[in-house]
Amino acid sequence: MRKILFIVTFLLLAAALNAQNDNKKVFDEKSGKDILIGTVNRDGLVSMGDWFDLEYKKYQPDPAILDSLKARRNEYPWVFIVLGTWCGDSREQVPHFLKILDMIEYPSEQVFMVAVDRDKKAGNFCVGDFNIKLVPTFIFTKDGDETGRIVETPVTTLEKDFLNLFK
Repeated sequence: MRKILFIVTFLLLAAALNAQNDNKKVFDEKSGKDILIGTVNRDGLVSMGDWFDLEYKKYQPDPAILDSLKARRNEYPWVFIVLGTWCGDSREQVPHFLKILDMIEYPSEQVFMVAVDRDKKAGNFCVGDFNIKLVPTFIFTKDGDETGRIVETPVTTLEKDFLNLFK
């Protein structure tokens, strides 16, 4: 799916050119709180409350699996994360996943994150081509093609599910 590489590249370029549009907050009627929408970065997630830091610090990935992931990290040049800051699974799994990426020294510039509202809309960014049904969704690409995804919660653990994408 070369379309995914094109779209992710386009979104990264748009995000770089319009960095002031990152971490846009909108009011969520259901929760009565602000949520993020559109392109986001770690600073935006951290700004939404203490949940990010708490989950990040709490998660302890399996070191043996991290070694295997680190050895193969260059096989996936892009990771696209679609999340909802209103979503409990996103608030748990995204910090865990970013910790895994940090621990395997995955380049942060190769991670693109978009926050959606409850209708899976991302403001000015179209995520419709990615068939997002649940969040978070972690999409992995290789040579411009989607090679796998982890949707909502891992089957085993995030790091094991990530490693299983190499098989």
